[in-house]
Amino acid sequence: MAQRIKHSLTSPPGSNAPVKRTKLEANIAGKGFFQVEISGERIAVVERLGDEQADTPFLSPGFIDTQINGFAGVDFSDPNLNPQSIDEIMEPLWKTGVTSFLPTLVTNAPEVLQRNFQVLETVRKANPQFDQCAPRYHLEGPFLSPGPSHGAHRPELMHAPDWQEFSKYQEAAEGHIGILTIAPEWEGSASFIRKAVQKGVRVSISHTDGLPEDINRAAEAGATMNTHLGNGGPPALDRFLAPFWAQLANDDLCAGMICDGFHLSADLIRIIVRVKGLDRCILVTDAIHVAGLPPGHYEFVGRPIQLKASGQIVLIDSKRMAGSSLSMDFGIGHFMKMTDFSLAEALIPATRNPADFLGLPSLCREVAPGQIANLVLFRIQSGALVVEQTYVAGTRVFG
Repeated sequence: MAQRIKHSLTSPPGSNAPVKRTKLEANIAGKGFFQVEISGERIAVVERLGDEQADTPFLSPGFIDTQINGFAGVDFSDPNLNPQSIDEIMEPLWKTGVTSFLPTLVTNAPEVLQRNFQVLETVRKANPQFDQCAPRYHLEGPFLSPGPSHGAHRPELMHAPDWQEFSKYQEAAEGHIGILTIAPEWEGSASFIRKAVQKGVRVSISHTDGLPEDINRAAEAGATMNTHLGNGGPPALDRFLAPFWAQLANDDLCAGMICDGFHLSADLIRIIVRVKGLDRCILVTDAIHVAGLPPGHYEFVGRPIQLKASGQIVLIDSKRMAGSSLSMDFGIGHFMKMTDFSLAEALIPATRNPADFLGLPSLCREVAPGQIANLVLFRIQSGALVVEQTYVAGTRVFG
């Protein structure tokens, strides 16, 4: 007889209102075959029924993407961004298993950044599901390096960190900017980082042409992440003075990783994980609006780009990469394949680690009683994750 182990959450007393209940039976990777009961918005019961069963889907926390510039035709940096298009982005993301994401705005004109944060807040107030799924925003720029590491960002719009300017963006976002990516070599960066961290903002490093001491000074001031380690740097690395080495070596900085087959080689993925440790790795997509669209020529932040048939996106004028067309379900599968991690291990950088990094109670970090019921049900086919159902706060939104 299968061993039955039951964990449950006691319902709060004094309430007679009917509560929606859902029961799911699925494998939990590395743990066995379980029955999971959802009560209202939260996981109430997690009961182990036995060993993992073949031909049965897996259940995990919903995937969390801390860096997504757009998806399925919606561009968060578009100066004509409108509330309807933001509403339309969620279902395509749910189909990939993403239940929480941080809309990411990149280097742009100040008036566009302020306007688009206000548009996002308009949607938040009108759409509870967006409020649930997009708990914070990520601002990548304009406090980046205009030098060789500027990537697809517009260097003419980059400058030193300015607290008054950032405060205007945070005011437009009504306090919801949760991650700020900067280049730490600018004068005054350390004091700026300390102030941002004191206000509850996670500061991340990228698009930097600084020296190792700039990276370490930023970490001492409170920076805690590399936005997309191995990218956002110069085309060639100095053997000793490249900021990449300090980003890799500093244990206070976790590593954002774009595992799409283009941004990081298999060797570099394995090196980053070995140096950082699995618990300090976070999978991100860095997806832009052409993700999910047919190959062709498009525009991103006023610059012409090409989405190749391979899925790679490049700036037409320089052939530099411009974000990705990656979805998180593919990224997890690719990460697993490149590292030989088990499924249980490969899910950690897309679920538990970003949830812990952000520290938000609206995120699900594990399938356990009391956790918000942001869940994804999927199968593994030929090494790829195939999503079957997605739940947000106990409500099935896909499948």
